[in-house]
Amino acid sequence: MIKKIFIIYILIFSFSLIESSEVYGLKNTYEVETALNGTDKASIEEGMQDALKNLMVRITGSTTVALDRKLNKLYRNPEQYINQYKLNSSDGVINATFFFEGNKIRNFLSDNQLPLWLSKESIVMTYVPCQLKSSINLLDTVDRESCNILKENLSSLSEKRVVALAYPILDFRDLNYLDSLSSVSYSAFMNNTIKRYGLENWIVCLIKDDFGIILEEPECLSSLSQKSNNLENTFNSLINNINLRKSLVVNKKEKINSRVSIEGVFDYFTLEKVTDELRSQIIVTDLNLESINRASIDYEISTYGNAEDLESLLDINSNFIQLEGSSKNKLIYKYLDI
Repeated sequence: MIKKIFIIYILIFSFSLIESSEVYGLKNTYEVETALNGTDKASIEEGMQDALKNLMVRITGSTTVALDRKLNKLYRNPEQYINQYKLNSSDGVINATFFFEGNKIRNFLSDNQLPLWLSKESIVMTYVPCQLKSSINLLDTVDRESCNILKENLSSLSEKRVVALAYPILDFRDLNYLDSLSSVSYSAFMNNTIKRYGLENWIVCLIKDDFGIILEEPECLSSLSQKSNNLENTFNSLINNINLRKSLVVNKKEKINSRVSIEGVFDYFTLEKVTDELRSQIIVTDLNLESINRASIDYEISTYGNAEDLESLLDINSNFIQLEGSSKNKLIYKYLDI
């Protein structure tokens, strides 16, 4: 009983850490590590391009968008967007860490009307049925090796796509859903499981077919598609779909003025921080302070796009919390200075 409570606590605690994580798309600096073939100029330049392509998958939230021809100009001149880089060697492998300038990258995306992924780390419920229901049945060597490889590949993909993997604790309540080993029951199991854990998306990967024979490569299902596919295609399609709903395309052909009121501003130092924070938003073109009423500041803010875009940006900023009474005519937030 104590062990079960401890496991549940760990799961919930992990979720709380994820919820407080920074929005990846709004970082000041993006650090991307990649392996190099050598330390010569050509190898470093190739590493810059590889790192930038990996970054585009993360910051746009889509493997498809990262292949857009509009990005070719960016890929041809990666050094223009890099502050610095450092090299290190471990076990004969040369790695480089490149530091990309966040504002420059985001400006390029907005200038070319490409999406910017604006969300914190997504959580995907993951199930790898490597062990049978009965604890008496142990995995053989082949099973264990296939499972370990699968889990390592899942971990690598989740890191590349800025995704957190959550696993069911598989207590009696979870296992009651597993009434067969068919793909249909796995889907039913996962749909019930995400409800229990308060999540929306899931992925299941199988290492054996219905006859118990080890597959050449895992077959995966997801909450997006019930049709079996390989791990990379299933995972990327799922994450692309999730991120599409949480992305912003800056439309520079449209402009709008919005009224925004910020509460919780008690001194001049905080006023400066709030003003700088608002002015730094990617869609903001101009900002005017209209009035100060005790700890409340009223701004008129000119932006690209529409009022919903500004609201979306402020909603994902941990320094601002939207207050009751906020509307399209006037957005009202409290500044928290986290």
